[in-house]
Amino acid sequence: MVSRTTTRTARAAKAEGARHGIVKKRTLLEKLSNGAKKEARSSNQVVTKTKRERNKGVKAEAKRDGCEWTREESGDGDEGPFPGFSRPHPEECRSVTRVLTDLHGDPSRDWQSEDEDRLQVEVERVSVLDSLVGTILSQNTTDKTSHKAYASLKRSFPTWESVRVGDPALVAESIRVGGLSEIKTRRIQSILNAVREERGECSLEHLRSQTSESVKEYLSKFKGVGPKTISCVLMFCLERPEFPVDVHVWKIAISLGWVPARATREQTYEHLNRRVPDDVKYSLHVLLVEHGKVYQNDVKLLRPCVKEALEGRDEGRLARPM
Repeated sequence: MVSRTTTRTARAAKAEGARHGIVKKRTLLEKLSNGAKKEARSSNQVVTKTKRERNKGVKAEAKRDGCEWTREESGDGDEGPFPGFSRPHPEECRSVTRVLTDLHGDPSRDWQSEDEDRLQVEVERVSVLDSLVGTILSQNTTDKTSHKAYASLKRSFPTWESVRVGDPALVAESIRVGGLSEIKTRRIQSILNAVREERGECSLEHLRSQTSESVKEYLSKFKGVGPKTISCVLMFCLERPEFPVDVHVWKIAISLGWVPARATREQTYEHLNRRVPDDVKYSLHVLLVEHGKVYQNDVKLLRPCVKEALEGRDEGRLARPM
C-alpha cells in the first residue's frame, strides 16, 4: 500500500514538472517572438537595401548607356519620372528619324497613297469623337482589325447619337471583329452618355480650343481612356506635339537606352514626351511603330546611328570652350 508521503511527493513532482513545462513553453514563445521581430527588422532592412540597390542599378545602367544622371540637362523644372536622365538627346531622335525614313518612307508624304493600314484611316476620322472612339477600338488588337471594326460601326450606326441609344448587343456585334466588343461597347456608350448629358450633344469639338493639359484632364476621367489613347487623339486629331507610346515604341526605347530598363509604358511616355523634339514627334512615333511591326522591335539597324549621334554630341561638347 502506497503511503500518503509517497503520494504527496509524486504530486509535488508532477506539479513541479508542469511548472517547468510552462516556463519552457514561455521561454520558447519569447524566443520565437524575438526571432520574428528580428526577422521582420531584417526583412525591412533587406527591402530598404534592395530599393537602394535598385536605384543604384538603374543609375549604373544609365551610365553604361551614356545617360548621365545630372539635373543640368533635364530641361525645365518639370522633370518627369526620371529626373536627370538625359537621353534621348535631340541628335539621337533626329538621326533615328532619318534612318527610319530611308527605311520605311516619309509618313507625311509616301504613306498617303499606300494601303489603309497606315494613315488613311486617320484622314477619314474628322471629329474629335471619331478619333477617340477609333483609338478605343484599336486597343488590344491590330490596326487592320480595328479599322475594320470602326468602318463596320459607322456603317451600322452612322451617327454617334445612334451609337449612344443603340442596342448594346447590336453595337457590340458591329465591332466584334476588333475583339473585346462588349467591353468596348460599354465604354463607348458610357462616354457618349456622359458627353450628351454634359454638352447636350455627342460632340467633343470644344476640346479643339483647349490646352493639351486640359484635354488630358478631361479625357482621362472616362473609363478605358488612358495616356496612350489621349496622346493619340492629341497628335493625330488635334495635331498637337505629342509622342504616344505603344508597345513597339516602349520596347524600342528600352533597347536603345532612352529610358531605364525597368520603365513602365506610362513612365516611358511621360519621359519621351518631354525629351523628343516637337518637330519630329509625329514622324518618329509612326516610324517606330512601323519599324516595330516589320522588324519585331529589333534595333540592330538603329544602333549605329544612335552611337554616331552620341559620339558627335560628345565631340561637340569637348570642342566647346570651358
